[in-house]
Parts: sequence; C-alpha cells; structure tokens
Amino acid sequence: MKKFFIYLLVFGLLFFVFDKIFLFFINISPSKEVDKRLELVLTGKINKDVIILGSSKSSRDIIASQLEKEIHHSVYNLSYPGSNIEFHEFLLRALTTFNKSPKMVILTVDNPIEFLPDSLINFRLDRLYPLVKYDYVSEELVDRNEKNALLSKLFVLHRMTKANFDIRQKKFTALDSLLYDGSMPISFQKTNEDWNKTVNNVSYPIKNETKVKQDCFYKIIAICKQKNIKLFLISPPMYKGVNPEFKKRMIELTGTNANFYEYNTTNPTYKDKRYYFDLNHLNKNGAFIFTTEIATYLKSFNK
Repeated sequence: MKKFFIYLLVFGLLFFVFDKIFLFFINISPSKEVDKRLELVLTGKINKDVIILGSSKSSRDIIASQLEKEIHHSVYNLSYPGSNIEFHEFLLRALTTFNKSPKMVILTVDNPIEFLPDSLINFRLDRLYPLVKYDYVSEELVDRNEKNALLSKLFVLHRMTKANFDIRQKKFTALDSLLYDGSMPISFQKTNEDWNKTVNNVSYPIKNETKVKQDCFYKIIAICKQKNIKLFLISPPMYKGVNPEFKKRMIELTGTNANFYEYNTTNPTYKDKRYYFDLNHLNKNGAFIFTTEIATYLKSFNK
C-alpha cells in the first residue's frame, strides 16, 4: 500500500510537470488570432469615448470611423457576429474593468430575438478560449460552468480546448474582415437570398424570454449607471421591417434608464434591397446611410 501511494505521488508530480508544457499553447494562442479586439480590452488598450456593442447587426450596419468623424468623439466597434446579450454584458464588464469607461455605449438590439432562446446568437466561447492565459477569461469560463475552478488553477490543460492546439495563423474571411475601427461592413450581397420570404412581425412571445438574458440586460444598465455612461439602444433596419411588439417590450424593460432609437422606417432606402447584404443586414452603402442617421440622432443630445 505504501508503494502504491509513492507511485501515485510520483505520477502526480510528473503529470504536474508535464502539464506545464501546455503553457506554450495558451501563451501563443492569442498571437495567432486575427481578431485581437478582446485581448485589447483585457490589456487596457480600448479607451474610447463611444463603444458600440451588439451582434452582426452593429458590426455590419454601423461604421465606427464614420460615426467618429460625424459626432467628433472617438468611437470603436466591439460588436461580434453571432453574439448575444450575455456576451455583450461580459464585454462591457471587461471593458470597464481594464479600461477607462466610455462616455457613451451604443447597444444594438436583435429584433425580435434579443431575449428569446435562439441558435443564431450565443455567448461567443470561441472568442474566450484563445485567451485563457488571462485569469479574467479563465474565471469567466468557471462562472459559466464551462470549467472547474480548482482544476483551472492547478492544471493548464484543464483551461484549454482543442482550439488551443491549432497554432496556425488565423486569417480574415470575406464576410468577417475587420476595419481598424472594429467594424465589419460588407461590400457585396448574399447570393440566393430569398427577398420574398415571409416574416412574422405581428406577435411577440414575452413568455418565452429567458431570465438570464433579461438579467444581463439589467446588468448592462447597472454598469452604465455606476460608471456614468450614457446608454443608447439602437434597433437597426431590416428589409422586411421590425416587430412593433418587440419595440414596446424594449421600452417597457428599459424605462428611463436608456434612450431607445428605432431606425427611420419611412426612409425608402431601407425598403430597397440594393442597400442590404441579406434580409437582416445592410451592406456597406446601407451602413453608411444608417451611420449618418445615428450620428444625427446622437448629436441631438448635445444641443
């Protein structure tokens, strides 16, 4: 029995030493990422007056550098395609932890799925795993029950996922190419898009909203209040129009804690498919028009 415990102890020590080899992978992973925005947040290098948060709607539909020129404040786009409000809350929390708090946050909302369970938007774990060398990221994965707290502290290997072993240099795709301002406008149109697709813009199932998404929305409001940040909720254009019941729900949940702005639904531009990439996202020409509209709206608060 004594020999067994000795062998067990030796094996444990050898594994503990062997485990440290994997530090190479988690230390090199960030350098292989092409989208370095989250790492810039974690290292305190995103200190802008205005931050744009959201999913693909804001990454495609709002051009931060153009907005910066029009409102005369520094602007950066921290929107991630396919991300949900849980991820947006994480980004804002990290941003205000490691950087100077912005004066203003623009949060685009996904009409009507912002608070509903939907596979199109989720918490972008794939953006966190390349950065597990940072304790803040590792702790977030633990909080989300993706990792065990004790094992994460003891073993490098436990922090990792198979993506960390891919140390090839990542590259931008035609769809997800970042501008220096963090925006991702698209200059082309999606092929084979069904522009006549029927969309339900009548009902909105409040009963289906998830509490965790509601809570993250309230956390965003709380952070903005605590840091004295002006919060603007923006509902971008959609080719088939937006759900008016969702708008009512957003205003109900927001109250006086933020300003809600829905795009100009009377503008014929937003009914012209030439300004869209697909049914839900503008192309670069449409984004230019919408960004100017947002700039005009924001400037009205400085009069």
